[in-house]
Amino acid sequence: MRHLLAVLVLRLTRLTNVVGGSAPVPPDPAYLRFQDAVERGFARSRRVEDYARALGYSPRTLSRATRSSVGAGAKEFIDRRVMLEAKRLLAHSDQSATQIAVRLGFPSATNFNKYFHQRAGQTPLAFRATVRGGTPLPTA
Repeated sequence: MRHLLAVLVLRLTRLTNVVGGSAPVPPDPAYLRFQDAVERGFARSRRVEDYARALGYSPRTLSRATRSSVGAGAKEFIDRRVMLEAKRLLAHSDQSATQIAVRLGFPSATNFNKYFHQRAGQTPLAFRATVRGGTPLPTA
């Protein structure tokens, strides 16, 4: 499933590079290395600086390469990947939000809830209920 998702993301990325019907622009090699690193490490780090250090680039270089390849900065790219995994786990697993927070490398369930709510506009449990066709449980 993870590999199929990676292929889909890669194909969608290539589609966004088509300009005016011309041939796709090949992705920047720095972006490709960054994309692979994020896929392997998004559950350990959400900091651009960590990826830049590991890959031997500056954070600015990674952001430029990512922006030119997918139209979003490096931090947003990481956040999108984390959110994709969080939504996938919420929709297709019975793990609690706390278990998902741990799996995604958050120091606490509270941090995960705030992170998710800021990006999705709803709590993880409300998202799960919406996706599964139920009503969200009241939050305290």
